[in-house]
Amino acid sequence: MYGLIDCNNFFVSCERVFNPSLNGRPVVVLSNNDGCVIARSNEAKALGIPMGCPAFQIKDHTDPQQVVQLSARHIVYADMSHRIMGMMGNEVEGLEVYSVDEAFFRTPYDDVERNHEFLARLVNKVYRHIGVPVSIGFAPSRSLAKIASHIAKKDRRITDGVYWLVRPDAIDIILRRIPIADVWGIGRRLTASLLGRGIDTAYKFAHMPSGMVRALYSVTVERTQRELRGEDCQPINPVNIAHNSLMTSRTFGHVLTSRREVQDAIVHFAQATARRLRDEHQVAASVMTYVRGDRFREDMPYYSNSCEMRLRTPSSSTMTIVHYALVAFNAIFREGYGYRKAGVMVSGLTPDTMVQLNLWDTADHGKQRALMRTIDDINQRYSTQVVQLAPEVGEHAWAPNQTHLMPTSQTLRIYSGQVYDADQ
Repeated sequence: MYGLIDCNNFFVSCERVFNPSLNGRPVVVLSNNDGCVIARSNEAKALGIPMGCPAFQIKDHTDPQQVVQLSARHIVYADMSHRIMGMMGNEVEGLEVYSVDEAFFRTPYDDVERNHEFLARLVNKVYRHIGVPVSIGFAPSRSLAKIASHIAKKDRRITDGVYWLVRPDAIDIILRRIPIADVWGIGRRLTASLLGRGIDTAYKFAHMPSGMVRALYSVTVERTQRELRGEDCQPINPVNIAHNSLMTSRTFGHVLTSRREVQDAIVHFAQATARRLRDEHQVAASVMTYVRGDRFREDMPYYSNSCEMRLRTPSSSTMTIVHYALVAFNAIFREGYGYRKAGVMVSGLTPDTMVQLNLWDTADHGKQRALMRTIDDINQRYSTQVVQLAPEVGEHAWAPNQTHLMPTSQTLRIYSGQVYDADQ
């Protein structure tokens, strides 16, 4: 059987770990530049605040003074996710991280009651050790496990955070209650098509003739249908699939017109992309830089452009990636325009053990790799980017707006990379 662990209101729960005074209060976490709601506490949901609600529209649903609005701290959330997934990986087999707050796994036993008891202890262990509440659902297939996990999170009668869907009669009862639009893998267009055929619940979809589903839609949709019947059609693959490209980009907190300010952002993005390359043990064959203006500003002309540079030898060196990113940036930057967004993308990725050398490349890639390993070790030890390229040492005028940051403890500042303990 398959299990799915789902962190409850994950971003809000992470904030509550470091600020317990938020417990029991309506809390929302906002996206970059404090734009939209991307996480809500149960109390905020009860006030009718929808997911994706623009921050300025919260007043349409409730008194904004009653809601604690927080700017996102994605570094903190990523680290908390890593800790939870690490603990899960030590307890279960076949862990497959699906998102920052979800992961599939194989249940350890064939017996339902033993699985329930084991997973209930695991839910309690995660909360005691990390402080984030989680829910777990398990079932014969991943689609049913996802439904079970959702019930474990939403049904207040479930006190141990675990729910299972195994008996066929219980599965049918639950599927009758689930709208077709809420089925995992059923998108908006497919929902409209199924509704047009009178298929409005997961139960009706699961009992359609499989041949008809395949003929009308696709094999993938048929697999989803078979999963709702309890068939295992999507085996867990714990092996991480390598990316073909990586990108780091941000929308700036305000429009920038200075070359130096935009360049500072490009250097930061290039360094972050190079670190991700090394984390995945890959090298890139090309670097692309793009800039974009603000199409909604009528008081200045709009400009958008990109430039891609081919590397002599595939590399993951920060110095190399930053160099080519800046060459591309200088080729497309134009004075007299305002810039609201920029990014750096690397492509043509291959494993760092399969680098095709260039006969005319005089760079010492061995020394560069050794230098990068040393810098990564230092930065990892002190939980912050204490070693970085000189061109990035600036004021970060491009930084996103974060007007709803809560006063932080020393612990949270360490998580956020703002301070480090030199004695560690």
